[in-house]
Amino acid sequence: MSYFDIFKKRVNRYGIDYQSRIQGEREQVFDLYLVKSIYRVDFYFNNILTAGSFEKYKQDETQTLHYLLTKTDVSIPNGTILMIPDKDKVEKPWMVYYLEQIKASGYNRYIMLRMTHYLTWIKDTVTYNSWAYMYGQEDNMLKNEIRSRSRMDTIYTENLKGSFFILPLNANIKKDDYFIVGEKPLQEYYRVTGYDIQSSEGIEYVTVDPIYEYDLTPAPEKQEGDSDESFFWLEGGGQ
Repeated sequence: MSYFDIFKKRVNRYGIDYQSRIQGEREQVFDLYLVKSIYRVDFYFNNILTAGSFEKYKQDETQTLHYLLTKTDVSIPNGTILMIPDKDKVEKPWMVYYLEQIKASGYNRYIMLRMTHYLTWIKDTVTYNSWAYMYGQEDNMLKNEIRSRSRMDTIYTENLKGSFFILPLNANIKKDDYFIVGEKPLQEYYRVTGYDIQSSEGIEYVTVDPIYEYDLTPAPEKQEGDSDESFFWLEGGGQ
C-alpha cells in the first residue's frame, strides 16, 4: 500500500475498508465538481430542490438526449418527468429514460429524454394528460438506445415505418384511444394502434396513426315525440 493509503486507513477517512474509502473519496470529488460545474442545474424532485449537472449526451446535436449527474443518494425512478431549466432559466420537461450503471463511481448518471409533445385523451368523461417524445419515421436518434434498452422481440427495436410516442408508463392507455396533441389551431390527432409496457421498466412505447379530428360532442338525447329513424345510426344502426 502507498503512504497515502496507509494514512487514510489509520485516520479512518472515507470508510473502514479500501473499497469504501475509494467510493467515499470519489463522492467527495463529485461534490466539489458539482459546486463549480458550468452545467449545474437545480430542479425539484419529490418537492425537494435537488442539484445536478446536466450535460450533453455524446455527439447528440439534436439535444434529444442528455446526461443528468446527481449524488449517489438521489434515486430517481425511470419514467419520472423533471422540469430542468435551460440556459435561459426556462424550465423544460425531461424524462428519466434509465440509470446508466457505472460501478464504483461517485455519482449517478441518468439518461434523460427530451419531451416534445403534451398528450390529452378522454376516457369515460375523465381527462388524462402526459408528456411524451414522438419518434417519427425518419428519426434515427433513439434507434440504438431503444435497441439497447428493449427486449429482442419488441417491435420497437427495428421500427422503420411507424410513429410512436415514448412516455412514462400509464395504465390508462389502451388500443383505439384518441390522442389530442397541441393547442388549436395547430392541434394534431392520433389513434392508438398498439403499446409496449414490458421492454423498458417505467417506460411505455405507444404506436399511433394520424387521423382526423373526432367530434366529441355528446350525442343528443331522445325526446318525447322523436322517431326511432332519427336515432337509427346514433344507436348503432340496428346492430
